[in-house]
Amino acid sequence: MEVNALLMDPKDNVVTCVRTVAAGEKIVYQKEGMQCSLTAAQEIPACHKAALVPLSEGVDVLKYGELIGRTNRPIGQGCWVSHENIYSVPRDYDGELVPETDQPVSELVPTKSGLKFWGYRRAEGRPGIRNHVLILPGCSCGSETARIVASQVRGAVNIIFNTGCSDVAANTAMSQKVLTGFACNPNVYGVVIIGLGCETVGHRQLREKIQSMTSKPVVSFGIQEEGGTLKTIEKAVRAAREMAAQAALQQKELFDLSELFLGIECGGSDATSGIASNPAVGELSDLLVDYGATSMMSESIEWIGAEHVVAKRAATPKIHNEIIEVCRAYEEHLKAAGQDCRAGQPTPGNKAGGLSTLDEKSLGCIRKGGTRPIVEVLEQAARPTRHGAIVMDTAGYDISSVTSMVAGGCQVVIFTTGRGTPTGNAIVPVIKVTANERTYRCMEDNMDVDLSAIVRGEKTAREMGQLLLERVLEVSNGRLTKAEAYGFSDIAVDHVCRFV
Repeated sequence: MEVNALLMDPKDNVVTCVRTVAAGEKIVYQKEGMQCSLTAAQEIPACHKAALVPLSEGVDVLKYGELIGRTNRPIGQGCWVSHENIYSVPRDYDGELVPETDQPVSELVPTKSGLKFWGYRRAEGRPGIRNHVLILPGCSCGSETARIVASQVRGAVNIIFNTGCSDVAANTAMSQKVLTGFACNPNVYGVVIIGLGCETVGHRQLREKIQSMTSKPVVSFGIQEEGGTLKTIEKAVRAAREMAAQAALQQKELFDLSELFLGIECGGSDATSGIASNPAVGELSDLLVDYGATSMMSESIEWIGAEHVVAKRAATPKIHNEIIEVCRAYEEHLKAAGQDCRAGQPTPGNKAGGLSTLDEKSLGCIRKGGTRPIVEVLEQAARPTRHGAIVMDTAGYDISSVTSMVAGGCQVVIFTTGRGTPTGNAIVPVIKVTANERTYRCMEDNMDVDLSAIVRGEKTAREMGQLLLERVLEVSNGRLTKAEAYGFSDIAVDHVCRFV
């Protein structure tokens, strides 16, 4: 019989159907090398779970060998297990903390060598894989002018910034952290700032702050000072054209793969994310770390329910506890506002894609981070101080997480999705991958890599991780992602005071 379901761990009491299974049809899966089957008591939609045994009310539901929820009513053998009949169980954070020591973080010792990529040398830090002139608005009122300036200069990119005025101090600080992070990203050659003149942080102040952090060329203009939009555009376009001409003279150089910094993101997840695309990206992450490079996983709300698994990867007890405390702080922050993270996660799209609880989503999400020791926990938009596997404490929204990782200095992002997304970033190429065969077929114009061979059993996650490494190298060497070719630029600054 053809296998049509996946058992993620021998301890599991549910399987995930990889296609829709009709009532009365056999659900066929592999367990420890043996083919097993049971009869579907009702139709099980593709990507959704079926109970392997009868589950009474109050029973723990296991997937990936971990608790993903508890039943709120009896579920018969072969019946559909969904967000309607299981619920998320809160974590005991105190019970997951460990005694801390003064153990230092071990230096990363690469176990592989030889891979290189072509990039642009920067005076500070990692090389760029792109050589953009960034037209950077200092506030929302400068965004449209920045867009017009960028449209007039080949080699220029812009962002749309939706804040910068009438804000509390903590939000202003985060906005400045993101803007300066964008300017200092290795993929940026130089910066043209467009301000209005009455924003919280003026264009001169922003320019001086960026100049104190980098030797890149930076100029700025204020719309009110220059006499309006047209006069600002004229001056800014001239400055950007000169900058682009200088950028075009810079020759690419060959760099060791250890200089690469990959941001890892997921969005629009379904069950194929956790069972296929995220494990493949996890293999990619491990490969990069073994080469001495850096990979970063974010979206800390999507560690909740799996934080104990992430924390086990910590290089030291201190880092272990930092990961646990990030999750505790997130839950407490939401509770203080009268909210419950398990009410907003999984999203309606996640649930439609077969993810029933935050725990199930998180246990699938964290697989994209790989298995190597975590050597640093960063606040959002902060720059890493170490090479290796790191995590960043960001909000549970994919575009804001990518925004923070780009501000943190990653040169490229890999983005897994189950249900599909067109998102892209102006500064950093975003490689979108899916293991959902239907999503790739329906959104081929947006997806860069099809990983559905893992779900069909034709390829392993390890094999596809190697394929992803090859694609990352191609993009690092100049291949455009589909979002880049469209010119997509999605930005979202998450203003949560707990991060500042």
